Amino acid sequence: MNQNFQPEITDNFFEVQESRTKFMILGCGALVVAVFLLSFTPRIISVVTLIGGLIAFVGLVMVYKAFHIKTLLRIDRNGILTSRQGMIPWSQINGYSFDNISKSAVLTLQCQPPHETVLIDLSMSTVKNLKQVTDAIAYYSDNLLTKNKEEQ
Repeated sequence: MNQNFQPEITDNFFEVQESRTKFMILGCGALVVAVFLLSFTPRIISVVTLIGGLIAFVGLVMVYKAFHIKTLLRIDRNGILTSRQGMIPWSQINGYSFDNISKSAVLTLQCQPPHETVLIDLSMSTVKNLKQVTDAIAYYSDNLLTKNKEEQ
């Protein structure tokens, strides 16, 4: 068991949530670009107006998501709880790896059926370092899982 690991939230679980700050920065940036496009459009009906409206919509969705963040991953003694797959017990997880897919950090869990392979995108999360997740998995699984060395 890794004695240096200290769970962030409680001693009972390690939780990774969506990042409120990242969503706010992206949403406000998109809204600024949309206001710029819409304010300097010479005609009301044009391609620039359509693009500005779409960017404004995306910005509003990002700001909305900033106030409605969800838990992406929760690691505890029972297993890994994901928002899409639910609870996956340690006995069903064979291994894990971190992959960089188009500059996004993705946690890949190799599981037994019915889950097979579970992908969890951590790019818009509160995780500062992927070592936090690795340490949490080792700590809560009592070092039963092996990290696959097939990282990109």
